[in-house]
Amino acid sequence: MATVLIVDDDASLRVVLEIALERRGHCPLTAENSEQALSAVQNNGVDLVLLDVRLGQENGVDLLRLVRQNWADLPVIMITAYADSHSAVEAMKLGASDYIHKPFDVQELLLVVERSLKTSRLQEENRWLKKEIQGRYGEIIGESPCMQEVFHLVERVAPTVINILVTGESGTGKELVARAIHAQSPRRDNPLMVINCGGLPENLVESELFGYRRGAFTGADKPKKGLLELADSGTAFLDEVAELAPSTQVKLLRCVQDKSFIPLGGASEITTDVRIIAATNRQVDQDVAQGHFRDDLYYRLSGMIIHLPPLRDRGSDVLLLAEHFLGRACREQKRSLLRLSPEARRKLQRYHFPGNVRELENIIERAVALEQGNTITPSSLIIYEQDAAADPSGVNRVLGGELSLEDHLQSEEHKILKAAMDATGGHKSQAAQLVGLNFRQFRYRWDKYASESQDQNAPEGASS
Repeated sequence: MATVLIVDDDASLRVVLEIALERRGHCPLTAENSEQALSAVQNNGVDLVLLDVRLGQENGVDLLRLVRQNWADLPVIMITAYADSHSAVEAMKLGASDYIHKPFDVQELLLVVERSLKTSRLQEENRWLKKEIQGRYGEIIGESPCMQEVFHLVERVAPTVINILVTGESGTGKELVARAIHAQSPRRDNPLMVINCGGLPENLVESELFGYRRGAFTGADKPKKGLLELADSGTAFLDEVAELAPSTQVKLLRCVQDKSFIPLGGASEITTDVRIIAATNRQVDQDVAQGHFRDDLYYRLSGMIIHLPPLRDRGSDVLLLAEHFLGRACREQKRSLLRLSPEARRKLQRYHFPGNVRELENIIERAVALEQGNTITPSSLIIYEQDAAADPSGVNRVLGGELSLEDHLQSEEHKILKAAMDATGGHKSQAAQLVGLNFRQFRYRWDKYASESQDQNAPEGASS
């Protein structure tokens, strides 16, 4: 179903086209002049416009020009009389999708409508696929000065063979930077292999990196190539590299230095030509100073350091990214494109985003799923930390799925019991009276709280 706007000053023709479009399953809107037409397009998510060249004293071509200036991708089919052929040609030059002459057969017009809608959808799909490919494998979104510096570094280091260390808080897009470097490097046609060094146990990380031979350990029934061998002539992205165990750091250092390694259970070396891009959200220089990370490995991996700034330091990038994620979420959830209300924009700009870009993406995806209108309002932007401060009762956090009702009620009960004990100097009987419980009820709940609480110094006081 498509929303089709009929713009014609002939009321009877509007009715005929409205009925025909409804029978075909579309949602028709009507307008008799330019003012009504522009308002309809602005407020209703129109998919296609049927526009008469003559609108009383107005010129439909002038309206087409305004539509093209503000909604460049919106398909417009011109309806013309044979005497207006010159206007039809002019309209096509201005970007009209098609035109049809009066008098026309309604079925013929419906075929033209379906053809234009199909073409528009294919063009939109191609635009979306292009943006998706660029966004995930080569284009990082941002206009702020700090991100422009990141773009500049990526552009400079991508053609080289130098190893890269990408630093930044969780959710800032470190893997995206690694993919952008690989996509712009001479190795782009060879593999990019990714491993999260902090997401696997120590023994599994080593086998994933270096592979193993048959019989290397129980269950190793056949040999397996490691990531560093599979990435030969390409790039290996080691996420959270600072989480590697000391023994694995030693083996990785040798591989970086000598371009060779020995698989688990193996007897001979394997050589590999691999560029390493490592990433971490930790202060690696502090880990080196404290002896948690080998300084020689650090220096080998950090041929160039690219630091990704947190989202809170990127200014207007917050709204730029929000619009990008909003468009993608609408497409993935098969919804008409929504807009961010001014209040929603202000709410996003005020928030400090501890989860960075990943958190913003999740917030927008939730908002699209929750919003029932055509505009994202602040109530649909569930920001747990901010909403918890503005909503001390915790209603939004429970309704948003951040925590269960049982956990929330238990947490609130614990706060009240603790406050009562603090207010009475630790006297349980007085605290029980303060919260409206008898002594036995209060003691049971307090003892349960004290045993579960991490604060082992909670006051016990006198029992009566």
